Amino acid sequence: MPRRPQAGPAATRRRVAYENAVVGWRLWGVSRTDGVARLRSPFRDTIWPTDQPLVATCLGTNRALGTRSAAHDPPGEGCRCGVYGGTYRGLRSFLSTTFLPPAESAVIGRARLWGDVVEEGTSWRAAYAYPDRLLVPTLLTDAFHIADDLEAYHVPVLVLNVADTFAALNPTAYPPGTW
Repeated sequence: MPRRPQAGPAATRRRVAYENAVVGWRLWGVSRTDGVARLRSPFRDTIWPTDQPLVATCLGTNRALGTRSAAHDPPGEGCRCGVYGGTYRGLRSFLSTTFLPPAESAVIGRARLWGDVVEEGTSWRAAYAYPDRLLVPTLLTDAFHIADDLEAYHVPVLVLNVADTFAALNPTAYPPGTW
């Protein structure tokens, strides 16, 4: 008999002004447009614009349930749409349990989330988002060039060496200075 999914914490929805934006950790891919690195949503082919917010859209598909629903303004209740961010611990957990293609260029950082925001346990889904701080690991080929290009977002961009990247994502397993 199939196991019934455990109910998670109840989702709460609220309207958040930009000035009071929720700041959540997240992962981005990197895409090159005309040779310039830009942030890309890792599971959608969406390039994050510079100097303006990313506006969430609903594609009418609830991938978690494999069903289609009518498109609506994100983040929708009973849907998975919206721009995601989460707690630092939530990001670490996500990275340890999520398959990313080996060739995927990944940047981690924080994003400001506002507009309609749905909170679900350790994560949020929002109608609008913009990067708040970006961390580019030297594991990426051409990390310093990528970091230079990402300065177009006008937020702090830091380049982390391998030890600092692992320490940042798993501080108890890789305390600074133990490499």
